[in-house]
Amino acid sequence: MRAEPLTQSHLVEAGELFAASYRGQRELVPILDPEHGTAKNAQLKLEKLLEKNPGVAVFDKDRMVGYMAGMYLDRFLSQHRGAYSPEWAHGSTDENAFEIYRLLYSEIARRWVADGCLTHAINFMDRASEAQNAFSWNGFGGICVDAMRPVGPIPLSPVEGLQVLPMQEDDIPDWLPMLEAQNLHLAGSPSFMPCLETDSIDDLCDMLKQPGAGAWMAWLDDEPVGYMKVAPAANGAAWSVNGERKFAVNGAYVLPQHRGKGLATAILACIMEWGASEGYVRCSVDFEATNPEACHLWLKHFQPVCRSMVRRLDERILKII
Repeated sequence: MRAEPLTQSHLVEAGELFAASYRGQRELVPILDPEHGTAKNAQLKLEKLLEKNPGVAVFDKDRMVGYMAGMYLDRFLSQHRGAYSPEWAHGSTDENAFEIYRLLYSEIARRWVADGCLTHAINFMDRASEAQNAFSWNGFGGICVDAMRPVGPIPLSPVEGLQVLPMQEDDIPDWLPMLEAQNLHLAGSPSFMPCLETDSIDDLCDMLKQPGAGAWMAWLDDEPVGYMKVAPAANGAAWSVNGERKFAVNGAYVLPQHRGKGLATAILACIMEWGASEGYVRCSVDFEATNPEACHLWLKHFQPVCRSMVRRLDERILKII
C-alpha cells in the first residue's frame, strides 16, 4: 500500500467509502436516515474541508482503499491547537482496515504535528471495530458516544410521588443549582471534564423559547430532582445522527440521592410522547464515554452510532521535530 495527498480528484471514491460504512451502520441501527449518509453528501462536505485542511489517501495498487482528512481547531480540548476528523472525513474498505488506518494516521499525524496540532480526535462509526482498534494501538482513548433511537413509547414502572412537567421560565431558579451540580459531576472522577462556561437565566429563557427546543423537570414530592432538555440538533454531535424529522437530547441530570428510581427513564418517556406529537421519528443523544452514569442510562434506550477517540501529545515534541 502507498499513501499520497488526498485531493479533489479523489472525492468520488472517498464518498463511496463513507457511504458504504454508513449503509453498514444502518444495518445495525435501522432508524438512521437513509437519505442523509449518501456518497454525494459526504463528497460535498469533503470538498469544502479540503479547501483549507490537509488529507491523505491510501492506495492498494490503483485502487483507493482509505482516506483521511481533518479540520484544525484552536484550543481544542486543551490549551493547544488540535485536529479533528469527523466520521465522514475518513473511511476505508473493510478488508485490511486495521493496516489501512495505521498507515493513514501515521501519514496525516506527521502533518498535524508539524502544523502545531497536539490534540488529535477522530469520530468512528460504531461498526468500525478494526479502525478503532488501530487508533487504540496509536494511543487513542474513547471520549464520546453518539447514539440514536426511534421516537416511541418507553415501558415504565410507576414511581410514587413523581411528576414530570415541561419546564417554564418560573422553574429556572430551581434548574440552575441542578446545572451547577451537573458541571461538578462532570469535572469529577473519572470524567475530569471542565465546564468553563455556564448558562445565565437569560440564556435558559431564550432556549425555552426556541422552536423545537424545550426542557422537562422531574418533581418528587414537590422537590425538583432531575431534568432533561432537547434541541432540534445538538452542537458537537456526530453528523451521521442527523437527518429529517429528528431531534436531540442535549442535557440531563438526576440528583445523586434519587438515582436508581427510574426518574431519568420517566423523563425520557415524556419526551418521547412529546416527540411523537411533534411528528419526529428519530432521536439522538451524545454523551461522555467516561461518565459511567450516562453510559448506564443511555445505552439502555439508545443504540450507538459513532464513537469518538482522542489523543493528546506531549507539547515537548514541538522542540524536537
